Amino acid sequence: MGSLSIRLASLRSTLATKLPPRVLLPTISRSRKNVKSRNHILKEHIAHMEKDQLSFHQSELTTFFLTALDFRSEHCQGDLEKTAQVEGCVIDCLIAMVMKLSEVTFRPLFFKLFDWSKSERKDRLLTFYRLSDRIADRLKGLFVLFAGNLVKPFADLLTQTNSTESLLFDSEDDGEEKSCLLLQYVLDCLHKTFLYDSQRFLSRERGDALLSPLVDQLENRVGGEQRYQQRVTQHLVPCVGQFAVAMGDDSQWKTLNYQILLKTRHSDTKVRFSSLLMLMEVASKLKENYMVLLPETIPFLAELMEDECEEVELQVQKVIQEMENILGEPLQSYF
Repeated sequence: MGSLSIRLASLRSTLATKLPPRVLLPTISRSRKNVKSRNHILKEHIAHMEKDQLSFHQSELTTFFLTALDFRSEHCQGDLEKTAQVEGCVIDCLIAMVMKLSEVTFRPLFFKLFDWSKSERKDRLLTFYRLSDRIADRLKGLFVLFAGNLVKPFADLLTQTNSTESLLFDSEDDGEEKSCLLLQYVLDCLHKTFLYDSQRFLSRERGDALLSPLVDQLENRVGGEQRYQQRVTQHLVPCVGQFAVAMGDDSQWKTLNYQILLKTRHSDTKVRFSSLLMLMEVASKLKENYMVLLPETIPFLAELMEDECEEVELQVQKVIQEMENILGEPLQSYF
């Protein structure tokens, strides 16, 4: 068995590297079976293509990818895990192509994909934002040049997934699970955009558009207890911390800080606790710049020291300690 799989791998490699694109690409486009093997060959083939070959075949490849990326919206009834695997293989191939394109040739491809995602097929949103997160990870600062067009959709999706009235995905069909996944991709993609932003991407207008939808995610309990906790600590809090850094503006920091502080008065214990985590992250990211925000923060912390929930009380002590470490001075005099 071992030698057969080695021979198959070698045959795949030969096909991928020796056949000219005009022969291989139409065959791959027609192939509907063994998606994994097909994608493996294609990925290696793209890696071997010369730049001029790639630009010659780019529209053919784009057409292929737009069909291949529809796997989720066409076959995804019920098995999210298998879907994620197959989709991951297609995304890997597409990333191999993206890494060989120039900014000029990538731009039309990206906007074609973006338009493709805006359809009745809501599952395409999952595919597109998962892909965007991966592209942001690879292109880093270059991705920021394209992210401007995503600000409004990002804000809208954060708001839509946070509504109990209108569900983004059909509730009977893994709706909550899909909302959780989409949120994760959106928050992670935003996080990377803020992280690699050296171009002042986050203008005042963009910052304002994203601020409330992001902070309001503290109240979004979609997916239940465990998913909420994981989303807040691993995706939302790091994203908002980096958002504060990318803002770099006193008056916007003030608005952000105050909106988080208001969430510390929420009736739900978990939301109060999570907003303290977010507050601590913002303070640790802004370091000494947080000093100007202390006067309005202290009364809220003082209130929480009397909280009926022990977990929240303990967390306030942690936040105060953390702020003292960051600012290098005791805060007792403020209370």
